[in-house]
Amino acid sequence: MKTVSQLKSSKDCYSFNEQKRELVEAGKRNLTKLKPYWREFAYMKQHYVGSNFVTSPVKMPGFDYWETNRLDQVGRLTNDRVLFLTFDDWGSDESINKLLYVLKKHHVKATFFVLTENVDKNPNLLRAIAADGHEIASHSDSHVPLATSKKGAYHNLTAKETAAMRKDLAKSYQKLNKYVGDVQVGGKKALSLDFRPPTLEVSKKGLEAAFDVGFQYAVSGDVSTNDYEQTSFQKYLHDLKYGSGKDNNDYKVTNGSVIVMHMLENAKYTAQVLDIMIPVWKKGATALPGLTSIGRLIPGKEQKKAIKKR
Repeated sequence: MKTVSQLKSSKDCYSFNEQKRELVEAGKRNLTKLKPYWREFAYMKQHYVGSNFVTSPVKMPGFDYWETNRLDQVGRLTNDRVLFLTFDDWGSDESINKLLYVLKKHHVKATFFVLTENVDKNPNLLRAIAADGHEIASHSDSHVPLATSKKGAYHNLTAKETAAMRKDLAKSYQKLNKYVGDVQVGGKKALSLDFRPPTLEVSKKGLEAAFDVGFQYAVSGDVSTNDYEQTSFQKYLHDLKYGSGKDNNDYKVTNGSVIVMHMLENAKYTAQVLDIMIPVWKKGATALPGLTSIGRLIPGKEQKKAIKKR
């Protein structure tokens, strides 16, 4: 038995972070204040980690061919022997705790891109992810895409859609900051200014807005597993080990891969597959020869410093 005073002084007892001027706010102009336009584009180019299947103006409306060809179309941060595990959306105690168990078992840190619409219902679960030393980042509040899709065609955002998205992005960061903004593990802040675009497609207006409101990096990735659609454990395992076919984004895990997975309940095989694949990757697999480390996502100049310390 413990007294109320003992519980209140426990390291597991926390209070919500007070609302104050946020690093991410709908009214900020972090990007568009850069003039002339080439400085704005240079910032986006340096801070956007793209995807190997979002590579043309068709899926990046608003950008012309010259701009599209200069934005990242690979989705990897480095060619060093390191992988980055990332998880999108939100889930239940069961689905997320399975992931946390496997990651802790294998002494691996990951990045959780959280869809914040429902975190108010279970803030302790978000807090548990952060307390385990994982990075917390935004995946928006309500999965508002950075490019709208109508009848199979992608479009740049309208002024009204852009304004709504700016509010949505700011709301997502405010919720994350409220619950985990104070968490530090091993001297590292849990909450980052990284952002993952919902659906991974981006428009010019959408990407501009994400940086404008205060996010520092927009990170997609080169391995999109579609784990929420996987119906075969063996096929999922095979794809991560040897590469997938064209029926599933034609990906292959390699040095520097950013692997996109989900913490949803219907991503039912992900924890089990990782329990097998993490030791395989660390030892060196057929498709990924050599000893490989699995690192926390740190886009930008600090990435190489972090890799050297491992």
